[in-house]
Amino acid sequence: MARYGKADDAIQQAWILLSNSIYNCPPFSTQQGTHESIFCARPSANAFQVSSYAEMSDYYNPQDVIDAAGLFLSAADKFTDNDNYAYDLVDIVRQAVAEKGRMVHSVMREAVRAREPKLFDAASRRFLSLIMLQDELLATRSEFKVGKWIAMARNLGVNPQEKDHYEWNARTLITTWGDRAASDALHDYAHREWNGILRDFYYNRWKIWIDRTAKELRGDSHQDIDWYGVEEVWTKQRNPYPAEPEGECIKTARRIYALVLDND
Repeated sequence: MARYGKADDAIQQAWILLSNSIYNCPPFSTQQGTHESIFCARPSANAFQVSSYAEMSDYYNPQDVIDAAGLFLSAADKFTDNDNYAYDLVDIVRQAVAEKGRMVHSVMREAVRAREPKLFDAASRRFLSLIMLQDELLATRSEFKVGKWIAMARNLGVNPQEKDHYEWNARTLITTWGDRAASDALHDYAHREWNGILRDFYYNRWKIWIDRTAKELRGDSHQDIDWYGVEEVWTKQRNPYPAEPEGECIKTARRIYALVLDND
C-alpha cells in the first residue's frame, strides 16, 4: 500500500481479493512460477498450462481476479499521476483479461466435445479478440513490450550481423527456446505476455488451430500442425517493434475492462 501513499478502500479490497486467490497458492502445489496465461499455450482443446513443467492447478476463482481489477480501476482518478499505480493497473487488468480468456477457452473446449461448430466459432472469435485487447493494453507500458526486449538485445551487438544474431536469440528464448529438439521439451519455457508477441505470435498460433478445428467440426479432413515450423518463422523475422509506450494506460484499461470484463 505504501506504493500509493494513503490507502484507498477500493485498492485495499482489491489486494484482499488477490491475496486470497491468485496470490495464495496452496503449500501442496508443486507448480513452478506464476499461473500461466492460456493465450501463451500451444493451442488445443485441452490446453491448460504453457511451459512443460508448469504443473498448474485451479486453486482460485478467476472471477476474484476480474473483480479485483474492477476495484483497482475504480480508484484511477485518485492516482492519475502515480506511475506505480499505472504499472500495477496494467498488470492486474492484464491478468483479468487472461482469466476471461481461460473462461472463453472452456466454452471452445466444450463446443469441440459437443461437435457444435457455431458455438465454437462464436467463442473463438471472442477468444482471439481478447488476445488483441490484451496486446493493446500492454502497449501502454514499456515494461510489457517485446520491442523493449528486442532493442536491449540488439544494443549488445557491435555490427549488423551481431545485432541480428542477438535479436534471433532474444526471440528464440521467449518462444521455441532453441532448435526443434529443444523445442520439443522446452517450448514456451520463458514465454511472455507482451505487446507485439501477443498479436504476431500467440494470436497467429491460435488462429491456425481455430481455423483447422472449425473445418474439422464441419467434417473436413485435416493434417497435424507442425508447431515448431509455425513458431520458428517468428524467431527469424526482423520486423521492428516499438519500445516506447503507446496510448494512455488508464484510459485504455477502462475501455477494455468495460468492454470485455465488467459488462460481459
